Amino acid sequence: MLVDDENLALLQLERMITNAFTEHGVQDQIQELKSFQLVQQALDYAKQSPPDLIFLDIQMPEITGLEAAEYFQQMLPEVEIIFVTAYDEFAVKAFELNAMDYLLKPVSASRLSKTVNRIMARRKDKQPQVLVEKPQAKQKIYCFNHIRFQVGDGIIEYPKWRTAKAQELFAFLLHHRGEFVPKYSIINMFSPELDKKRAMTQLYTVIYQIRKCVKEANLEIKIDNDSIQEGYCLRLENTVIDVEQWEKELNQLQPQDPQYYNKLEELLYQYEGDYMGNYDYLWAESERERLRQLWISNAKDFLQHLYAIKDWSRLLKLGDKMNSFSPYEFEYGIYMMEAYDQLGQYDKLKQFYEKQEQTMLEELDLPLPEDMIHWYEAWLASRKGIQNKV
Repeated sequence: MLVDDENLALLQLERMITNAFTEHGVQDQIQELKSFQLVQQALDYAKQSPPDLIFLDIQMPEITGLEAAEYFQQMLPEVEIIFVTAYDEFAVKAFELNAMDYLLKPVSASRLSKTVNRIMARRKDKQPQVLVEKPQAKQKIYCFNHIRFQVGDGIIEYPKWRTAKAQELFAFLLHHRGEFVPKYSIINMFSPELDKKRAMTQLYTVIYQIRKCVKEANLEIKIDNDSIQEGYCLRLENTVIDVEQWEKELNQLQPQDPQYYNKLEELLYQYEGDYMGNYDYLWAESERERLRQLWISNAKDFLQHLYAIKDWSRLLKLGDKMNSFSPYEFEYGIYMMEAYDQLGQYDKLKQFYEKQEQTMLEELDLPLPEDMIHWYEAWLASRKGIQNKV
């Protein structure tokens, strides 16, 4: 399929492509060659007869080739796109989009010949697929700390994002999954310094990069581009999101269940870190804090249970985890000090108290809670009395 708003350019490219394939002795590979001056006509035709290869001019009125590529990619994830442009700056964009190739106008026969070589090499490398009906493997997206992907029982992988913007925009769309996010909202958030034309070009580029990355990870994820609402929507099917599953299982716990505390403990340790915690995304802070407080609330309940049954080792382990997430939660401080005392870990008790005291003074300019101070002073006095007797 050839798409260019200039009829003469179309006729010339059509003739050159036919000649190039003939010279390579692979003219039989072209079963059909269609040319369009209007992108919408090309899109409509592609719905009925999906092309394998599209030569797409970048500089077109109404809709740019970069935007058109996005629509084609959304509709036909396997399609190969070759950009045709008169400007080097757009050739760079073509590479950013991971396009198969690009051609600079005026197109030369020798340069087109190299493109045909690449086309045939790619087609040769593609193995014929045998369609076998099999259940779709459930995929999982991890959001605690880092975003990671897993397909079925495969290994958990970190996505290979081409740019930091692609990583953050995917995270943002994932955060708003199932909702249409207006393009102007994305532009205002991610590219407020750019004029509208450049910002839109960058947006199409980043969306293209995201689709490529998701495809390489073998994930079934759709990013719909709604031309009416002028926005994007990330849609997930047969997908588990770890934070979503974690909260659901936590809310389903029943206190009367004999295994309640065992299940609660397992879920508390599944909380590897905050929601997208390794990224400095301000828009995620509200959800990050909500989930963190949910964890802290349940962790406090479990700490009280461990204190009641005098399971000091498990109490210290969970207390350390809570301290790493929320260093200003001092309600459990006495529990921690008593656990250290009961286990005879007196040096660690002192270190814990002094660290908490230093944190309060340096970061909040406040003393520790009085009950914690009184407990520690009483403990010091009792230890001094024991040492004096010895």
